[in-house]
Amino acid sequence: MTETIAIGPDAPSPSPAGPASLDVRFTAADGSEAVFSFAGLPAPAFHVDLAPAFKDRCDSGKMGALKTAKFFYHSTKRFLGYLDQITPAPISVADLTPTHMKGYHTYRSDTLSLKSRNGALWDACRLLRHVSPVDRLSHPLRVYLSHSRGASRWAGVPDDFDPHRIAADQAVPGNPLHVVFTAGNGRRQLFDFTALPLPALHADLAPAFKALLYRDGKGVAMTSARRLFTLLRRCLGHLAAANLPPSSVTDLVPADLEPFRLDLLTAFSEERESKAAFEFHRVCNLLGNVRPYELLSAELRQDLERAWCAPNPGAFGPSIPQPRAAEAAQTARAARPGKGRPSAMPEGLYEADTPRALDAKPLTVAFAGEDGRHWTYDFAILPFPAFHAAMASAFAARIGATGALRTQASADTNYGSIRRFLAFLASLAYPPKTLSDLTVRQLERFRVHRLESSSAQTAQQDLMYVRLTLRHVPPFDVLPQDLHDYLAAPGPGRKRKRGGGVPGYSDREFRDLMAAVRGEVATIRDRIRKGERLLETFRTTPSSLTPDGRTLAAHLDTMDSTGYVPLVRADLRRPVLEGRLRLARHLFLTQTDLAPLVVLLAGLTGRNAETIKDLPAEHRRLEDLAVAVNLTKRRRGKSLSRETVHWETGGNGSRQLHTPGGFYLLLHELTERSRRFSGSSRIWTIWAGTSGRRGANWETKLAAAGHIDPFAQRLGRTLGLKEIAQRHGLTDDNGKPLEVTLNRVKTTVEVRTTKAMGGHLPSASRTNTLDVSFAHYLQGDPVVREWADAILTTAIDEAEHHARLFRPHIVTPAQATHVTNTPQQAAVLGTTPEILRQALGGQLDTVVSSCLDIEHSPFNDGRCNVSFLTCLRCPNALITHHHLPALLTLVDELDRARQFMPIDAWVHDHGRTWLSLTRLVLPQFTDSERAEAAKAKPASLGVDLLDGPKEN
Repeated sequence: MTETIAIGPDAPSPSPAGPASLDVRFTAADGSEAVFSFAGLPAPAFHVDLAPAFKDRCDSGKMGALKTAKFFYHSTKRFLGYLDQITPAPISVADLTPTHMKGYHTYRSDTLSLKSRNGALWDACRLLRHVSPVDRLSHPLRVYLSHSRGASRWAGVPDDFDPHRIAADQAVPGNPLHVVFTAGNGRRQLFDFTALPLPALHADLAPAFKALLYRDGKGVAMTSARRLFTLLRRCLGHLAAANLPPSSVTDLVPADLEPFRLDLLTAFSEERESKAAFEFHRVCNLLGNVRPYELLSAELRQDLERAWCAPNPGAFGPSIPQPRAAEAAQTARAARPGKGRPSAMPEGLYEADTPRALDAKPLTVAFAGEDGRHWTYDFAILPFPAFHAAMASAFAARIGATGALRTQASADTNYGSIRRFLAFLASLAYPPKTLSDLTVRQLERFRVHRLESSSAQTAQQDLMYVRLTLRHVPPFDVLPQDLHDYLAAPGPGRKRKRGGGVPGYSDREFRDLMAAVRGEVATIRDRIRKGERLLETFRTTPSSLTPDGRTLAAHLDTMDSTGYVPLVRADLRRPVLEGRLRLARHLFLTQTDLAPLVVLLAGLTGRNAETIKDLPAEHRRLEDLAVAVNLTKRRRGKSLSRETVHWETGGNGSRQLHTPGGFYLLLHELTERSRRFSGSSRIWTIWAGTSGRRGANWETKLAAAGHIDPFAQRLGRTLGLKEIAQRHGLTDDNGKPLEVTLNRVKTTVEVRTTKAMGGHLPSASRTNTLDVSFAHYLQGDPVVREWADAILTTAIDEAEHHARLFRPHIVTPAQATHVTNTPQQAAVLGTTPEILRQALGGQLDTVVSSCLDIEHSPFNDGRCNVSFLTCLRCPNALITHHHLPALLTLVDELDRARQFMPIDAWVHDHGRTWLSLTRLVLPQFTDSERAEAAKAKPASLGVDLLDGPKEN
């Protein structure tokens, strides 16, 4: 059931609201409806712009309840009432300025609390952000509205692109009244005391203010620094308005601060009194940092010290002045403990606590990997404390300088296996009390236990890591002998997937994928270079830019000098965080840029994902033709974990996206600015912002203004590769969405390189060893199989054709009569009828055939001088039925030789003869013919006479 309510001075009955209507219909999430009428509201000149803006705000999904819409409507009504009574009154939204908004913030300050005034101003800003088109608003107002809720604290200077910041480079060197502050996140700001009231106090208050901006050598938050400066301006304003303002800090007395304290109580009366006391104490703390401390009057010092002895309402900084000796002794006896104040000494003699016995072995193990990553592993937090010390020592040996684990990823895996093993031992009904009680059966039970929740491969891997760790337990003889033998025995090897690794892409798939990512990378490059050109124009000829261009360029100038991305909206209707991201993309890479960059680099270099993510920023250029880079190659062992490669650059910028060296230099250019703030030694750096939940990289992001190495903590960062295929509609050869993975990209490059090298693996295997290239990338790949099948088929066809060109002529008994009675048959055999009759009559016999032309050998020039065995593959040879007994004896002779000769020697000497005899010659005769000839075969041919004709 829905409820319809008409709201407004002259609200009509509910009816559909047209585009130009001043009646706005709102439908809540629960189905209730209301019509908000602007017809009877104040300031009619604004209705035509603000009614559609109100409707757009209602339709944006930000308001789901009718109560929220009503509240927003009444807030709009109050804003229009303010615009209707100010003098001179603005005629339309185009006349509104930040000064009007600041005036609205102080409007009715006598009846509304600060919180209520802030809420009213924020609602007015939300409404104006939905004015369409946005250029109906003046440029200064658009700049004002682009900022976050901090706009309520802005002084309202229209030309200042940042309401909180004065450019730090405007500071005059050596001027003590210009305090340049650098916050913990890298942001810088100039606090100019010359712009504050009461100049007589500036020289003493500026150093005191600067002392409170740092804690333990680190800058406080920029918000805290600005808030203190605002409080100081407010306090000096009250002092300057007094009948007799102090001429120096020496003339300052507690009574001078009383109007300021009462003003704070009034401002915070509806919130809480402690808030006013907190703010007042911060100013007192600032006064307490005046040096020398004796400059303050005795009355003021006594009042400040009394405040420090009272319960602390919240000190701002760590630096608290020390009172004079007599007063300090009296104060210390009455003071309560607190930050910056000395604690009261206990009475009586001091007796130190008995020191706790230190563990003989540390339970924390520090790791420093060859990949540049560092981590500390704490064994004290693991289950089953009885094994902590021994396992920590063994793990330290595994990850030490001589250990096998040299990357954080492998160390994490080993630590996780130990944690699961100790948890398993703790769950046993009768766990081992010491390492000497550990049994082989318990290790096998651990593997079976892991099978309940993981795959067989994962369970075997956990057991393998535990076994390798136990091998380093000191002293090793603490383990029982049967466990010794079990650990020393080789474990089951990792089963290699049958058919090799993942298949690569077809030529069409790879071409489409590379074209897609190459286009995205070109867009990224053009985007950042456009921002750099705008920044250069702002620094050289700012007058040539439009007001919007100057505002954007001023933000880019801040980003380039400090790394900090301002809290502004790129689109007034969108959230601030989205606006910061869009602003950052003008000069920096962001998370969404990683996927196309990584894929294109993998496609150009053929390197695996880990090597690409560990790509260093340090390199050497070789005459603008190549670039030398030292790569980290995992899984090759310590001696081979480093490799220097030389990537061609193409010689000009047009080849940046087509050569590995050119693209490396482009990537170095795109990340150079952000790397100044992240301090990364790797080439990868993105702006990740400083918001979100606290987790990985939080402290790093905060210290570097949001700039981080995305692969510093772990290599397994989510890249969003699937979205590449979705954005470009990429499909595989079956018409399904293309699966984008870096492994398939590398496999494709391996396949293409192997094909380009004609299948010669020593030339094609550049990034892996021969066996790894074949087993993990080439074996089983459908493209390789198809290409190899075609190559083998062609080779076999050519070999068969070649073999048929060099084979003897065979005349079977069935063909003998036809050859004898047909004179032209001699021409077919390439001889004369007379020679053919002699051969058939046995007059031209050699050992196992007849020779039709011994004077013209196909194997040498002139008379034949090769082995008689060569006759079996000679086109001059003629084999007839009467040679069959000798051929059968030759088969026996060759078979006997095979029994005594080395197989490689036999293949070299007689392999081709054996194949020709058994595959080409003997199959031409029938089984009965071969059986009849076997009865007449000679006992021996004398193989030693088969080496060729010999001279007497």
